[in-house]
Amino acid sequence: MYQTVMICLLFIYASLLSPAYGLVDGLYSSEEDVVVLNNDTFPSTILTTKPDNKVWAVQFYNSWCGHCKHFAPTWKAMATEFKDLNDIIGFAAIDCSQKSNLQICRQFDISMYPTLKIFPPIYNSTRSNSCVELHSQSPSLIMKKIFQVLADFPTQSWPNIKPLQKIEDIWLEKKDAHKHILLIFENEDSNLGPEVMLDVRKFQNVLLRRMLQNDVSKFGISKFPSLYQVNKDSTYTFLAVGDSNSEDTTDSRRFFVKVIHSLTGDLMNVPTVDVKKDSHILNGGITNEQKVQHKLNSTKVTMQDLESALHYSLRQEVAIMKTIEGERLTALREYIHILVKYFPGRKPVLGFLRHVYNLLSNLDKTSLTGEEWLEKIDQAQDADNYLPSVILWESCQGSSPHYRGYPCGMWTLFHVLTVESYLQHQRARPNDPGNPQEVLLAIKGYMKYFFGCHECSNNFLAMAETIPNEVTSWKEEVLWLWSAHNKANKRLHKDVSEDPEHPKIQFPPESLCPVCQKLSQSDQGVTLSWDSEKVLEFLLNFYSEQSIIFSIHLMSGDEDSISTVPSNQGELDWWEKKQKKEDLKQIWQIKEQRKLRKKESKRSVEDTYNSRVRYTGSPGFLSSWGLTQLDLSVCIIFYLFSTMIILFLYHHFIARRRLISCKPTKNSP
Repeated sequence: MYQTVMICLLFIYASLLSPAYGLVDGLYSSEEDVVVLNNDTFPSTILTTKPDNKVWAVQFYNSWCGHCKHFAPTWKAMATEFKDLNDIIGFAAIDCSQKSNLQICRQFDISMYPTLKIFPPIYNSTRSNSCVELHSQSPSLIMKKIFQVLADFPTQSWPNIKPLQKIEDIWLEKKDAHKHILLIFENEDSNLGPEVMLDVRKFQNVLLRRMLQNDVSKFGISKFPSLYQVNKDSTYTFLAVGDSNSEDTTDSRRFFVKVIHSLTGDLMNVPTVDVKKDSHILNGGITNEQKVQHKLNSTKVTMQDLESALHYSLRQEVAIMKTIEGERLTALREYIHILVKYFPGRKPVLGFLRHVYNLLSNLDKTSLTGEEWLEKIDQAQDADNYLPSVILWESCQGSSPHYRGYPCGMWTLFHVLTVESYLQHQRARPNDPGNPQEVLLAIKGYMKYFFGCHECSNNFLAMAETIPNEVTSWKEEVLWLWSAHNKANKRLHKDVSEDPEHPKIQFPPESLCPVCQKLSQSDQGVTLSWDSEKVLEFLLNFYSEQSIIFSIHLMSGDEDSISTVPSNQGELDWWEKKQKKEDLKQIWQIKEQRKLRKKESKRSVEDTYNSRVRYTGSPGFLSSWGLTQLDLSVCIIFYLFSTMIILFLYHHFIARRRLISCKPTKNSP
């Protein structure tokens, strides 16, 4: 009865928290013009071979990535601006931080976020040019690529947006229904022509084509972009000129469409080209919905945060790679190596890391796929060596699922590793020169080859260029990472990725370390500066093994109990959800073994107790005599053994004597 009540209360608690945490919460929602995809809807929507399919611009993003948050308003605005073309062009997004989407993201080799890919109407994975990848977030460049795909994969129902090479070729496309033959002259970098052509595609009496500046200069056309009407006698009538000084074609596009409409009088097919700029788009899609009332102390380092960061790092960031080879494989091996050497974790986690490192050291091939990696680290687990399969943030918990979490956990992990490296060399190897850059170089390798946020990775790598010159001791290793973290905080302060409930400040604040800053006299007057010795002392204490807080469930070894706790990451807790059966088989066996072991232990205790009651009638009988159940068992065995010896002696001496006395002698009559 008690267990039933507790389960009901936990269910109600999770239901109350779910609106605040958003269990299926990404940077985009189904209420917007961006189509939200997942592992199930991606193939049927994007990879279809239907002849009436559209060109899809898909953003592969990560919901915790700051660069993705920056780009989200742009992507939403583009989807809204071109939503009248949704029968030809679709804008979509898929969140690669969700475990359920791991297969699709790995299939398309997504390792940096955001990544944009343009899919043609009939996708063919065997063609190298079938899918176009973009590394620019410029709306004009994105649309240019989309228009190139439209031009390369034309269909009968779409306008032909390829530029004409010769003006006279326009007559080859003229039909009887075409009452107005129009040409747009523009430069090579302009998107205006394709945009207007698609806008007026439903004008049945208009034939509109485009030509580039280099091909029409000989005809005396000097204003670009410009709109002309081609007359039956092959003369040209000037109609309009657009703005050539602006990369934004919205105004020129609206103006050209209005001019064409005035020629045709078509009121039914005039598109809406105004861009809606509501507050949701302007603020980057970050809304101030229900604020989380539950706030944890973020001034402590917790083992739960460290293990959650490890879990996401190894089972998502590394596993999402299509291929792990060469320098990437080397970087992974070095990352695991410093975890084995310096991570002050629990015994099961350290055992797991050692198994993984041995696996990489004894690898019999030069490359791994993401799937093989995930399978191998699952096989590296057993009942005594494992990495808990739950993501739950404590000190790194943000006020919403888009804030803090994994990046916070990784920064914390990196600081812990540098501090532990320093302390180990001071305690055990004070005279060992070693390599004080070891941890930082391993972190640099991970950031370069595995960390998903492209902008974050580039910023860290830019700072890491100074490591060879600035880090020559273990002390400098700790302080370098601290300084780099403060530089990142300064850069991201008041950024859209900053948690309003946890602003990015210079660490440590005065409230945590009043002596870490000192007054300095200079030509500019008295200023505050960091006292590096005091800062080092603070960091060595704050990130030391002794200062790490262990949650109750970790101290008891009962990680399974976490599954009943509502997590602010929603779908990010992917290891327990939607995994393939073959991926889960090993870990479920491990869990069942651990549960069975606990049950057998409890049953053994109960059996011992019941045996005492059964033998003595009182649970305190044996203990009152200072005896245990083992003592009683030995006594019984000794009693039985003694009885057997007595019977044997009785038979040997008494029974044989009687037999002898009964035998007749030679002198008897």
